[in-house]
Amino acid sequence: MGSFKNNCNVAPFMIRSVNYASVNIPMEKEFRISLGSTRSYEGFIITVETDDGRRGFGESVPTPFITGETMESIGAALELLKHAIEGMEETDTEQIGDVMERTVVGSYAAKCGVDTALWDLIGKKAGVPLYRLLGGYRNSIRTSFTVDIGPLEEVEKYTKQFVEEGLRTIKVKLGKGLREDYERVKKTRQTAGDDVVIYVDFNQSYSAKKAVELSRNIHKFELEFLEQPTPSHDIAALKFVREHSDIPVMADESVHGPEDAMKIVMNEAADMINMKMMKAGGITRGRKTIDIAEAAGLPVMIGCMVETKVAVTAGTHLALGMKNVKYADLDGYSSLKKEITTGGLQLKNGENTVSGRPGLGLDVSLK
Repeated sequence: MGSFKNNCNVAPFMIRSVNYASVNIPMEKEFRISLGSTRSYEGFIITVETDDGRRGFGESVPTPFITGETMESIGAALELLKHAIEGMEETDTEQIGDVMERTVVGSYAAKCGVDTALWDLIGKKAGVPLYRLLGGYRNSIRTSFTVDIGPLEEVEKYTKQFVEEGLRTIKVKLGKGLREDYERVKKTRQTAGDDVVIYVDFNQSYSAKKAVELSRNIHKFELEFLEQPTPSHDIAALKFVREHSDIPVMADESVHGPEDAMKIVMNEAADMINMKMMKAGGITRGRKTIDIAEAAGLPVMIGCMVETKVAVTAGTHLALGMKNVKYADLDGYSSLKKEITTGGLQLKNGENTVSGRPGLGLDVSLK
C-alpha cells in the first residue's frame, strides 16, 4: 500500500521542487529529561510542490541525544534528498523511500520531513483526511502530557494544571535516583487522583536491577507501563526488566524503525513499542514498524519530540488510522510560544482530533 498510483483514483504528479526552511521558536519553559534539556525549538519545515502547483508539508527535528542528528546534518541531508527526488512521481512513496535510503545513510529525521510532505500531498490529491488513507480506525485518540524532570513542587503544579484542563493521561519523566523518582511518582498519583492514567519514562537512565527495584516500589501507584528504563543498546537489560517487573515495559529509544522493532520481537524484550516518526523516518517506515509490532501482539504508542503542529498533526493522523496504536504521546507543540500552523491537530477533552480537510489539513506560515 506504499504507492497509490494503481489503487486510488489519484493521478500521479511530478515533484517540481523540494524546499526547506529552518525555524526557531522559544519555549514557555525549559524541557528537561535525563538525557538533556532544551529551551527552544529548532527544526525545518519542508515543502514539496508538484507540477500542478499543490504543496505538501513536513517537518524535520534534530534530537542529537536520541537520533544523533543536528540542524547542520539535517540541512545537509535535505539538500541531497532534494536533488535526488525532484522529478519523481509524488505517489511513489516506496520508490522515493528507496531513493532516499540510497542517497543518505540514516538521517531519518530529514527523511521524515520529506516523507510526511509526500503523504500530505497524497491525501490532498485523494480529497480526504490522511488518517482515512492510513486505515481510518478511529476519529480521536487520548494523548498524554508530560511532567518533565523538576522539583516536587513542579510535579504537583503541572499535574494539577493538566487535570484541571481535562487531560486524563500523564507521563512522568524519571532519572533522578531511586528515592527522588519514587517521590515524583507518588506526588503525581496523589495530585492526579485515581481516575488519571499515569506512566513513567526513564529515558534509559537506570541499570536493569535498579529499574526492577524502582518498579517494585512504585507498582502500588497503578502505572500503565515503564518506558525505556535501560540503555537503548542493551536489549538484554530491557528484557530483564520485562521479565522481572509487574508493570509492562515499553521500548522507545531501542526502536527507531522496523528493523529495531523486529529485534525487540525476536528477543521478547518489551511488551509494547513507542514509534516516533523522527526516529523511523516518517509515515512510510512508521507504518511498517507498527505492522511488525501488531503481528507480534505488541501495542504501539505514537510519540513525538519537541515539534510543531506539522509533525504532531502527522503523528495524530497515523495514530487515528492504525488499529494497533493504543497510546498517543503527542504533546510536543504544547510549550512553544508561537504557532506556525492553522488547522490540523485539535485537542478536545484530552483527546487529539484532526480537521476534516484533505491531507494533514493544515496551512503553514513562517512569516
